[in-house]
Amino acid sequence: MQKVKSAGLKGMQFHNQRERKSRTNDDIDHERTRENYDLKNDKNIDYNERVKEIIESQKTGTRKTRKDAVLVNELLVTSDRDFFEQLDPGEQKRFFEESYKLFSERYGKQNIAYATVHNDEQTPHMHLGVVPMRDGKLQGKNVFNRQELLWLQDKFPEHMKKQGFELKRGERGSDRKHIETAKFKKQTLEKEIDFLEKNLAVKKDEWTAYSDKVKSDLEVPAKRHMKSVEVPTGEKSMFGLGKEIMKTEKKPTKNVVISERDYKNLVTAARDNDRLKQHVRNLMSTDMAREYKKLSKEHGQVKEKYSGLVERFNENVNDYNELL
Repeated sequence: MQKVKSAGLKGMQFHNQRERKSRTNDDIDHERTRENYDLKNDKNIDYNERVKEIIESQKTGTRKTRKDAVLVNELLVTSDRDFFEQLDPGEQKRFFEESYKLFSERYGKQNIAYATVHNDEQTPHMHLGVVPMRDGKLQGKNVFNRQELLWLQDKFPEHMKKQGFELKRGERGSDRKHIETAKFKKQTLEKEIDFLEKNLAVKKDEWTAYSDKVKSDLEVPAKRHMKSVEVPTGEKSMFGLGKEIMKTEKKPTKNVVISERDYKNLVTAARDNDRLKQHVRNLMSTDMAREYKKLSKEHGQVKEKYSGLVERFNENVNDYNELL
């Protein structure tokens, strides 16, 4: 199970709905992407908008949702390849439909944001996004506590067996079959990096879109401000008792003159520039950017030797391991 916060929703949307080509997941067969489908939605959706709709339609208080709140708990519904190879396409779809039905009844159909089935990777699986609403507010820690994770481990296989699917129950504390611990952690880390790269790309797109609004080459016609001053001519007046004759000349000052419209454009450009700088500061200070740097560093270590990646995983991996 993966916990998704606000910063991760757009990247999750891009991956699940195949809106962008993955640079790290070589398992995707793009020729088969058309075989993917969503049991909740008839067409692609905006994850941020859908999640907001679910929250606002049930929220009872007036307090705003925290920026670091878990908005979606995504369940990965799947089994091993041997299991799916024994099922024809119709039975494979029924497997996911029965799973979707069970989770909709348990967590509330109104709280399911998406149920995307991927058939374009090595093993069919479903990404099911649950908005953990309970009693009018987000309660991810209560909805998916340890007891609930154990329920998923025990009762889900039992339910699916009743539906005619020989799904094996996971063994608590056991190692993942076919993949040694270090390699499993390496693959999980790569998926985390891919996930964060997608979110970083979204932020960069937002940054680019915003910076495009700021005029990079603002042409403002300006004239030097001229001031009339009296300067001596070097000649003496015949009738002024030798008083020096003065003349008026225009000399430039340190100021310039622009039109009122151009002045307003300059003020607007300056404000936009300040906003852009703040936007960049916000981007670079986000948890997502810091996490990306951290995981990128770990990823480099993995390439050299992934035996060093012991016990260095986030809460998402810990939650997932509890289901094994």
